[in-house]
Amino acid sequence: MSCRSRFATLGGAAALAVLLALPAAGQSLKPDEVLSSIVVRPLSAPDPVRGADGRVHLAYELAVSNASAWYVRLDRLESVDASGNLLATLSGEGLTAMTHFYAGRDGAIAPGGSAVVFLDVSLDAGATLPAQVSARTTATRLKEENGTLVPDASDGPAPAVYTFTGAPVVPGPPAVVVAPPLRGKGWVAVSGCCDALTAHRGAILAINGRQVAPERFAIDWVKLQEDGHLFTGHGTRLADYAYYGDPILAAADGVVVNRYDEADEQVPGPDAKPTGIVPANIGGNMLVVDIGGGAYAFYAHLQRGSLKVGLGDRVKTGDVIGLLGNTGNSTAPHLHFHVMDGPSPLNASGLPYVFTRFSGQGTLSPGNEDELENGKKARIEPRLVGAMTDALPLNNQVVDFE
Repeated sequence: MSCRSRFATLGGAAALAVLLALPAAGQSLKPDEVLSSIVVRPLSAPDPVRGADGRVHLAYELAVSNASAWYVRLDRLESVDASGNLLATLSGEGLTAMTHFYAGRDGAIAPGGSAVVFLDVSLDAGATLPAQVSARTTATRLKEENGTLVPDASDGPAPAVYTFTGAPVVPGPPAVVVAPPLRGKGWVAVSGCCDALTAHRGAILAINGRQVAPERFAIDWVKLQEDGHLFTGHGTRLADYAYYGDPILAAADGVVVNRYDEADEQVPGPDAKPTGIVPANIGGNMLVVDIGGGAYAFYAHLQRGSLKVGLGDRVKTGDVIGLLGNTGNSTAPHLHFHVMDGPSPLNASGLPYVFTRFSGQGTLSPGNEDELENGKKARIEPRLVGAMTDALPLNNQVVDFE
């Protein structure tokens, strides 16, 4: 066997053991260097946004890949500034709840597997924005014994539990300021940002070999009736939703750069299953408007034939640009709205935005979102209440747009 083929057989844990057994001269790591087994990288730098809670949020994601033959469990992830000062912490069940595992078991990433951790570094309104944010990660290497994953406590130079700091990001520019795209009272911010793994927050896509988070700050807007219900009857007819057909307003001045108007209405209801979905129509009938500064406003699931503008048309803030519908990947009438850094709704990174004004009624009680979709009445808790300016409505907040 040649030297080339002999060394080619050393991989994973074996290669690490050989590396650590080499003479110290020229091989040893510096005090701040750790054989981590995992690779941690940010999908993009976070842009600060002021939420309806009065706090400044840095919402972003860390992609974690396991480049070893061990299972690796993430025990703690601390967000720190350039001086190592603690900004936020995720650990235990809280960390697991904000992690999407692509391959693994028992809360651990499998050998060769990967995961994405969703971060929300929340700062006091008056706090100085950190010039840099890094991830201080504590993890455990695990091995399988009798079908159970246990810490690898073998007498090797690589400890089972270790901590390292990396994945630095520099916070970007402040959020885009836009006007509300709707009018009226009782609008619910479904699947909004920032501290829960919602359908939007967790929507990580791989496009042309690159991971993107297009819906990081997206909101599905549905409207409560005066009695607190989402619909009348069984909710299986479009007419059961009183807000179906409400006008959609341009949130900012801009130019229409993407448009689709070929999707028919889906049948709504608690047990609805959208049909005929392909990448081209997943957003239903939609508009993308270039609002300047590298930002694009996306309006989705509009009624077929209701779009008031064409490609290249200029729109002004407050213009009616379409009607609220139930097209594309939709189980009930709603407006999907978000801002992104490109004209493609899927191949883009979601950007934070704030609305110029709105009033908060409160926030849905935990679990009430699913109850609403099944015909139950809204249960609103007195959180995030009052008149607000230049803020982002947060997950499940109920707001009025005057």
